[in-house]
Amino acid sequence: MKFKNFTSDKLFINGNRIHVRTAGEGTPILLIHGWLGTSYTWRKVAPQLVENGYRVIIPDMRGYGDSDKPVSGYDGLTLVSDLRSIIQTLEITEKVHVVGWDMGALPTFLFAAHYPNEVASITYLDEPLPGVNLHEFTTFKKETHGGYWHFGFNSSMDLPELLIAGKEREFWNYLYSLMLYNPESISEKDKDEYLRTYAAAGGIRGSVGWYREALITTDQFLAAIEKGKITVPVLALGGQYGSAYTHSQLVPYCENIQGGIIPNCGHMVAEEQPDYLSNQLLEFFKNI
Repeated sequence: MKFKNFTSDKLFINGNRIHVRTAGEGTPILLIHGWLGTSYTWRKVAPQLVENGYRVIIPDMRGYGDSDKPVSGYDGLTLVSDLRSIIQTLEITEKVHVVGWDMGALPTFLFAAHYPNEVASITYLDEPLPGVNLHEFTTFKKETHGGYWHFGFNSSMDLPELLIAGKEREFWNYLYSLMLYNPESISEKDKDEYLRTYAAAGGIRGSVGWYREALITTDQFLAAIEKGKITVPVLALGGQYGSAYTHSQLVPYCENIQGGIIPNCGHMVAEEQPDYLSNQLLEFFKNI
């Protein structure tokens, strides 16, 4: 199965046209990309899941890729509403494995917290936990090498649009160079595909939107954690040179969790270690 052979559709979801790639038959898996990504993020992983008997659904989240780019609606629970509507529009009635990477892990967690009866499992990939430790990594201090400056930058009104316009490739290359352990895992052709939509009109709207509504998402996390632990099975993985703490941070908030660290990997887990990640996912799903 090749990624280019996935079916590509536009679904009308919550007032927006959302681009969704699908392939395969069997138990459904929903793959959610993160910041600066698109459905293309999963090009090395998704075919392996299909070949092992799963139905794979991969959206460009609102504001990204070939999906519409509204000015609002980027908080975690609104994104969960989009995901649930995609599943319902595709007439999927069984429980879904939900896999989220980077900022895409946030609606993944909230999906399981609010709708556990619709979720077979969640996978939380290389991302801090809002309301628990995210503030530690966004603080300017020596231990975090100055902190995650991009949270404040992206949440600033108008500033990203002003500085990134016409410099999309330079900005994208700079950020990815920081997040990759293996730069060769993303080719120039891959960069062209990402920048095809990121550099288009409104292309950064989703990118900044997630951050501008991150504090709303944090409040949603705090409310979810207050309600109790995640009850569905959880797989949590972080790159050795990315967010290696991903599994350990989630242990107190999940009833049934496994995971660990992806070796020789930075933040871009699906692109740097696709075979390792695919094997971990398949073994996890098989034992549920």
